Amino acid sequence: MTRTDVKRDQERWAASQAYPVDARGYLEAVELNLREPLSAKARAAFLAGDGGELADTRSRPAKMRALHSSSALAVNVFDFWTNHDPQPLAEALQLKHPIVDVSFECKLSTGLPGNPPNLDVVLTCAHKTVVAIESKFTEWMSAKPCRHAAFKPKYFPANAPLWLGRGLPKAQQLAEDLQHGRRHFTYLDAPQLLKHTLGLKSQDFAGFSLLYLYFDAVGPEADEHRREITRLQERLDAGIGFRTLTYQDLVSRLAVARADGVDLYLEYLTSRYVGVSTITPVRDTHPSAIAVEPVS
Repeated sequence: MTRTDVKRDQERWAASQAYPVDARGYLEAVELNLREPLSAKARAAFLAGDGGELADTRSRPAKMRALHSSSALAVNVFDFWTNHDPQPLAEALQLKHPIVDVSFECKLSTGLPGNPPNLDVVLTCAHKTVVAIESKFTEWMSAKPCRHAAFKPKYFPANAPLWLGRGLPKAQQLAEDLQHGRRHFTYLDAPQLLKHTLGLKSQDFAGFSLLYLYFDAVGPEADEHRREITRLQERLDAGIGFRTLTYQDLVSRLAVARADGVDLYLEYLTSRYVGVSTITPVRDTHPSAIAVEPVS
């Protein structure tokens, strides 16, 4: 399954809804790409964000109009829980503490000049803990060029190693390896995830985890993507609490932890993104279970 295959699946879904799709895979309106209208909080967050998700410009349509939009996928999965008891979501993610807030397009300052990268979703939990989520749909399916510099120079100030200064020596070494071309990830955006660790470690959280939530596929690209995730996990400090989970597995877990009022929500997610035939039983001991790491 390639990026093209996924886009074709999404086009078939749009055809089943009688939604016109242009040659680039965009719908006529953002609303057609969402299971239900954006909550007021989510809309405000995307309007304030840097990604141009909701507004058309002269050069391009709103990004959330794309059938392959990662932000639309995240909204369709997570915005539902802003107006419903999120306990089934907490159970599906195997969180230690209940979820008290769901936010989109969150900026966690790293202390550096300029805008920090946006986190797609942040789940604020009880006891001042958070789960920060980087969401990927088809983005990872395209090979990334091997550039010499993976970060802007500001991430490497003279005599002040940023990750090391925040108690992340392994992340510091990996960042330096990426910056100097000693390490390269073809499908996984490791520099982006390392930037998120700086933002997380710069906040006053009692504990946090960084969840890489992605739409899985089959084929050599997907196999390499999974190998790169494993390599990243091996190169990161335990204090980051880095975890991974596929959207397919999350929907499967939600189907097990279902509650009143979620049937139509699950039906939409399975029919559009997963497909009934791919829903598999959830293992009791899953390697992606999230345990929020205390901040040291």
